[in-house]
Amino acid sequence: MKYKRFLTVFFISLVILTLLSYVSIKEGTIPIKDEQLKKYLLEGTSGNPIIDKIIGKLRLPRTVGAIIVGMGIAVAGILMQGYFRNPLADPYLMGVASGASLGVVLYIFTSLLFNLGFPRSLYGFILAAYIGSLITMFVVINIARVVKQTATLLISGIMIGAIASGFTTIVVYTADFLGEERSELSGYLMWGMGSVNNLTWDQIRIMTSLIIPVVILSYILLSKKLDANLLGEMYAQSVGVDIKSLRRWLIVLSCILTATVVAFTGPIAFVGMVCPIISRMVVGTSKHLYVIPTTALLGSIFVLLADILTRPGVLIPTSSNNLPLLCPLSIIGAPIAILIYLKIRRMGI
Repeated sequence: MKYKRFLTVFFISLVILTLLSYVSIKEGTIPIKDEQLKKYLLEGTSGNPIIDKIIGKLRLPRTVGAIIVGMGIAVAGILMQGYFRNPLADPYLMGVASGASLGVVLYIFTSLLFNLGFPRSLYGFILAAYIGSLITMFVVINIARVVKQTATLLISGIMIGAIASGFTTIVVYTADFLGEERSELSGYLMWGMGSVNNLTWDQIRIMTSLIIPVVILSYILLSKKLDANLLGEMYAQSVGVDIKSLRRWLIVLSCILTATVVAFTGPIAFVGMVCPIISRMVVGTSKHLYVIPTTALLGSIFVLLADILTRPGVLIPTSSNNLPLLCPLSIIGAPIAILIYLKIRRMGI
């Protein structure tokens, strides 16, 4: 019965994702007609070189990037929830995404300051983000060992994220003395609120090569172990789960996913928390064999929908600028976070 429900939800999610992808390619400052898009998809050209460039170099990378980003950050959220056994655990709320952002900004700043000549290295972005996310994750883990209450852990994560964001802003503004022509940090305030509108095919290829294997690895290796861990450490150990090994995997894989996303798009808020919760609700089970793929699809849907809403003239009819992803994601995610917290408080956790 659960399997049939999962297949139904999975199929409906795929249909919604396909429709949103179609809308995403069409919508923008310059609208694209159905005939032009169909011709481009079938023949490789719309017949108009300007439209071809808009689709091939702007809309398609943005759409594919949003799908990959949403998948990665949503699965990172479910791994973090598995580690903390807390539905409010999320790369953004726990401060891990902000730590990754600080790592990227420091990487660019130091390379410019000391004339190291590699501020545009894509792998450097990822490595710096991974180090930043890992350091922040260990800080949160050590706090979690001392603090058992959900509210205190959540507040601690938010404060750590705020500290990292504060330092990020300081570094960005300090970069002014390097000279405007040398500063690679001028657009990072917008980036710090999440954005997929500047993704290139090279960046998407790197993200895909890291995120897809990690998602598949998490699904194959960790699904049953996460199910056992939900029932408590004692039960998990009784059925042969190595808790220390499981925790190491959860830390490493969630940080890789978060760092890869943040390195190119900035922090993506609330998706890692909201999507696993909705996935469990619609599938009707907490079995990760069903929850992980559904969460990945819902993550793609959420980020793609949010990206469409941020485009000029969608949310604000008179606007000619792209909004950051933080705007629609916070409006959707924050109320859900409040409801979950109130439910946890009623349970006395």
